[in-house]
Amino acid sequence: DAGPRASRPRGAASLPDHAAAAMAKRPGKRPKGGGEGRGRPTKKHALKRKDRGASKGGFAGGKGRGRGRKKSGKAAGGGKGRGKGGKGSAKALKASAAKGGGKGKGASVQRADDELKKGKKRTAEGKVKKGSKDAAESQDGDKADKPKKFTAKKQRRKEVTSLYSELINPGRERKAETVVADILALLQQRLTPLAEYCGKEIGSYVVQACLKWGSKEQRKQLLTLLKDHIPQLAMNRYGYMVVLKLLRYVSLTSKERKPTPEERKARNQNVRELLDPIRGKHLHAIFYHRQGCRVINGIHNSSAVDAKEKRRLFHEVAVPQSVALRRPEIPGSKPLRQLLRSEDLTADQRTAMLDHLQEATSKAVEKELLGIDIVHLLFQAYCEVASESQLKELAEKCMAGAPYLLSSKPGAEALLRLLGVANAKQRKAFCKDLKGKFAALAMNSVDYLVVMRLASTVDDTVLLSKSMLAEWKDELKTICFDKYGHRVLAWMLCPGDAKLFSPYELECLALPAPTALKAADTRRQELLRTLRPMLRSVLLGDPLLAAADVSAKAVLTSYLATDWDGELVEALLKACEKASMREDFGSLGSGTATTTLLVLLRLEPQKADSPLAVPLWRRCMQPTLIAATTSRCAFLVLGMLKHGGEVGEAVAAELRRRRKEVDTAVNAAEARGAVVKG
Repeated sequence: DAGPRASRPRGAASLPDHAAAAMAKRPGKRPKGGGEGRGRPTKKHALKRKDRGASKGGFAGGKGRGRGRKKSGKAAGGGKGRGKGGKGSAKALKASAAKGGGKGKGASVQRADDELKKGKKRTAEGKVKKGSKDAAESQDGDKADKPKKFTAKKQRRKEVTSLYSELINPGRERKAETVVADILALLQQRLTPLAEYCGKEIGSYVVQACLKWGSKEQRKQLLTLLKDHIPQLAMNRYGYMVVLKLLRYVSLTSKERKPTPEERKARNQNVRELLDPIRGKHLHAIFYHRQGCRVINGIHNSSAVDAKEKRRLFHEVAVPQSVALRRPEIPGSKPLRQLLRSEDLTADQRTAMLDHLQEATSKAVEKELLGIDIVHLLFQAYCEVASESQLKELAEKCMAGAPYLLSSKPGAEALLRLLGVANAKQRKAFCKDLKGKFAALAMNSVDYLVVMRLASTVDDTVLLSKSMLAEWKDELKTICFDKYGHRVLAWMLCPGDAKLFSPYELECLALPAPTALKAADTRRQELLRTLRPMLRSVLLGDPLLAAADVSAKAVLTSYLATDWDGELVEALLKACEKASMREDFGSLGSGTATTTLLVLLRLEPQKADSPLAVPLWRRCMQPTLIAATTSRCAFLVLGMLKHGGEVGEAVAAELRRRRKEVDTAVNAAEARGAVVKG
C-alpha cells in the first residue's frame, strides 16, 4: 500500500496529518523522535555527555513504529520511559534530547543505554537464561569455589585490622598483651614508618588500642618510637589523638593502691620524654593549630603533669620573651593574672604583655580556637587589663563565636566583660545563638552569671521576653529550686542584695557596661512584667515547699519583698496550718522553713492588707503551742514575741498563761534525750 503513508518522510509514522504534511514540505529533514510526544527537543550538540539524556526522559513518541534520529533518540523496547512517552515500540539510541509527552510503552533512556551496553538477554539451547534462579545458583557456586584475592597492600592491611578486631573484642580468647605484641611485630615489618602510620585513620585507631590494652613495656616501646615525632603528630588530623593517649597511658598507675617511688619516677620520666619536644617554635606552632591546641589543652588538664610544667608551657605562649627574660622569678612560677597585677612590673613590660596578649587572642580567633578551654585563659587575662577601646575591638572579632566561651569559667568571666562593650546588634546575635539553651545556662554553675549579665545589659527587653523568659516558662519550677537558677530569678527581683549574693557575684555583675543605654530599673521592670505572673503561679502551687527549700526560699522572699501579694500570703498560711496539724509539723518543722518565715516577718509591711504575723500565730502556733516549744518552731514563736505590736503581746500573754504546761513539756522532752534550744 503506497497511500498517504508512503508520502510521509521517514520517522514520521506517528505524526498527525498536519505535522506530517509540514514535514513533507521540508526535504532532507526528519523529525526528532518519531512519535506524537509533546516534549521539546533540545538544540543540536546541546548535550555533550551521553548520560545526560537519561535525566531528560525520552521523546519516545506515540503510535508509530519509525526510527528516531541518532542525536534525538527514543526509548527502546517495552516499558515506561521517565518522560510521558507514547505507545511506540521504536528503538532509541543513546543520547535523548527531549522530554516525552505522549502515552505509550517507550522505555526510559537509561534502560536503553544499559541495554545497548550490556546486550539483550537471550535464551538459547544449552545456555541458562540470564537472571533465572539456576543462573543465580551457578554464580553463587562459582564465587564459593573461587576465593577472593587481595593485593599485597590489602593483604597487609587485612592482617592488621583482623588483629585490631580481635584486640577490641571483649570476648577475645587470647590475652591482650599477646595480640598487641603481634600487632607491633607486623607494624615493624612495614616499610611505612610508625609515625606516618599513626597519621592515618586506621593507624591512629590501631595504635590507640595498643596503648589502651598493652602492657607497660609495650607502652614504653611505643613512646620510644614516637617521641621524636610528637610535634608532627600533634598537628595531624588523626595523630593528635595518639599523642593524647600516650599522655594518658604512659603516666598511668594503679588506682587501687598508692604508687611506689619507682613507679612515680618512671611515670615522671615518661611524661618528661613526651613533653621535651614541645618547646620553642614547635610549641607555638602546636598551640595555634586546631588539633595541636587540643593536645596542649589535654596536657594542661592532665593530673600527671606538674603545675609548674603546665604554667611553663602556657607562659611560653602568653608571655613575650622580652618580659620573661627580665623577670626575677623563674618562668611559670606565677600564674599569668598574678603576673599582670605585679607591682614590680614596669610600664614598658606591662604594655609589651598587653600587646602580646592582644595579638594572641586575635590569632586564636582567626584559627577558630575559641572552643578550647586553654585559650579562654588568654581571653580572661587580657579582658581584665584591656581598655574599653581594646575590648570593643576584641568584641567585634570574637562575638560571633562567643557561645564557645561558655564552656569554662575563665571564658565566662571574659564574656562578662565583653557583653558590657558589645553593641546592640552583637548582643542580639548572641541571644539568638543561645536559643533553646537559656534554661540550661541559668542552672549551670558557671554560666548563670552570664544570664544575669544579659538581663542587666540587653536593652531589647522584648527580645529577652520572647527568647529567654519564654524558654523558662515550662521549666520555671525547676529553676526556682535549682542551686544556681534561683540566683538568676532573685537577681531579677532584688538586684544587688548583699544578703542573697556573694561578693564575687556582686563584683562580676557590677562591671561597667558603657553600651547599655537603658536605665537599669526600667529594664528590670519591663522584664518583670513578663516574669512575675509566671513566677507567681509557681509559688502559689506550694509556697511552704518553697519556704522549706534552701534555694527556692530566696525566690519566695525576693518576690514578697518587691510585691507583698495577699493571695500568696494566704496560700502560705493555709499550707502552714495544714502542716501544724501533723505530729512532727512536716515541712514547717524544718530549720529552713523557720528561717524563711522569720525573714518574711521582718519584710511584712506595717499596715499590710494581708498580714502574716497575727494569722500565723492564731492559726498555726497558738493551737499547738506546747508541741511547738519542743520543736524548731520554738524559734518562730520567739521571733513573733520579738516582733512586737499585737502579735508580740498575744504571744507573751499566752506563754504566761500556759507557763507550767510549757515547762512540763520541755522537761519531758529533755528526759527523752531530745535537745530543746528554743
